[in-house]
Amino acid sequence: MNNPVILVVEDDEPKQNSIVGMLRENLQENFKIEVTESLSGAIELLTGSDVVFAIIDMSLPTYDFVKDKRGGGTPQGYGGADILRFIDTETEITKTIVLTQYEEFVLSTDGQRRDTRSLEAMLRVELDDRFLGVVHYDGQQGAWRKKLLQVLIELGIEKDKK
Repeated sequence: MNNPVILVVEDDEPKQNSIVGMLRENLQENFKIEVTESLSGAIELLTGSDVVFAIIDMSLPTYDFVKDKRGGGTPQGYGGADILRFIDTETEITKTIVLTQYEEFVLSTDGQRRDTRSLEAMLRVELDDRFLGVVHYDGQQGAWRKKLLQVLIELGIEKDKK
């Protein structure tokens, strides 16, 4: 596989910059970081690239705001789940993690509220073992960095810190 890709799907610019900065500090140099801000952008990148790992926000617009001058569509409180389902059914190697700053979600399918633990449990039932869990984003220097670094280590894609 040439130039394996780490995909970041995040529409909040400060959070996106924080994630990309953390990845640049910790990824092996042969990995490429791709960023998109929407469901359609993620599907486009997943279809055309060797994405080995995707970090996905849960609340996302349908289209990128920059590409669609009329707006990116309404952010879907559970839009990241559509990307996870696409990965689960349409890719063979992509591993995923949800990185969200929300502590609670309301699902449009049943109107029930889910905290991050119950959301993770629900997704684990629905998705295969390439789904690695839900991490709470708690600010630029928060505990999420350590949790994400642990995932990179487990996947064997972090820099050798010698």
